[in-house]
Amino acid sequence: MPCGGENPGKYLRRCASIMKSLVSTVLIVGIVAALASCRTTGAAPVKVKIVAYINVASGCQEPTVRFLKEFASKYPEAVSLEIVDFGREEGLARWRREGFNCQTILVNGSTCFRLGSSSFPRLVILQMPEGVRWTFNDLSAVLMQELKSPGSAIVNEEQAREIARRTPVATARSRWNGKEVGEVVVGAQTVFRFTAPFNGSSARKRAEQSAAVLKKLLAAGLKASEVTAAPRKENAAGIVIARGKTVAVVTAAEAQPLHKKPTIAAQLWAFNLREALRLLGR
Repeated sequence: MPCGGENPGKYLRRCASIMKSLVSTVLIVGIVAALASCRTTGAAPVKVKIVAYINVASGCQEPTVRFLKEFASKYPEAVSLEIVDFGREEGLARWRREGFNCQTILVNGSTCFRLGSSSFPRLVILQMPEGVRWTFNDLSAVLMQELKSPGSAIVNEEQAREIARRTPVATARSRWNGKEVGEVVVGAQTVFRFTAPFNGSSARKRAEQSAAVLKKLLAAGLKASEVTAAPRKENAAGIVIARGKTVAVVTAAEAQPLHKKPTIAAQLWAFNLREALRLLGR
């Protein structure tokens, strides 16, 4: 109704203006609501999910913890990192529930990966501390491959066995901790890393000598149960023994990066060899 003596024509024009304003407001609200419905409701799924079971409390694995944190911080939108400290009660309980018995790094749910070329594929198992079954170079290669194409480096046990059979015994060269290393590869896994000369043989030559003995032993049917480790009387070294033959001498130079005595490092090398032989069905 017109207010007081307001002219009816003027009143109608005022009402029309108010209605136009209301319609514009409704349209704007509708457009905003429609735009809001097009937005993503959460962050995009990460490409690389890392769950690392590490004894952080001991302090011994600080380089590994630092490496993982730096990688995750470099790719914050693509990488998630969870570190489970089994050096503490809560982490220990979870570590045990998962069925682990050593340091384990899961990348996209797996610990086993294929790296290298089609002609010389390698298996990398992300268990045990760095330097035993894997190196930071290996871990970096795995993470970058998974970042590029999630799941592409992962292999299951059957695939791992097939890869292992293609490279029963071989040698390789690499660099580790700034040094050239002679590697012995059994079942596509690096089992020994020689880092220094010994008894007149270079690190590379030592790897070749070790591989030559292992080739003969595998041809003769060597079993994982026949591999042990023992102290060496001279030089305070450790030795890896397979079917009564010395296949590797572990010196202080090889033990130092593992922060172990040579006799303990020899046990780790023997463990590597046994695991590689088991994958070969031995």
